[in-house]
Amino acid sequence: MSEYNQYVTAVNKIFDYVAKMKAGWNSMDNINYIDSIEEYKHIVVNSVEKIKNTPPTKQIEVESLEVLEDD
Repeated sequence: MSEYNQYVTAVNKIFDYVAKMKAGWNSMDNINYIDSIEEYKHIVVNSVEKIKNTPPTKQIEVESLEVLEDD
């Protein structure tokens, strides 16, 4: 499996799990946390397009994501 396919599979799994968690939780705090994760979806999707359209030998510069820490 190519790196592109592995990346797409992983991203799809992550956002599938996020959607399932959001549907299963009643707590507004938890739903707000899920919403904050979903805000990064467009960055991840754009990164997939960069990987798809870039030759394997060329370095890819992707937008970084905020590091989430335990409060």
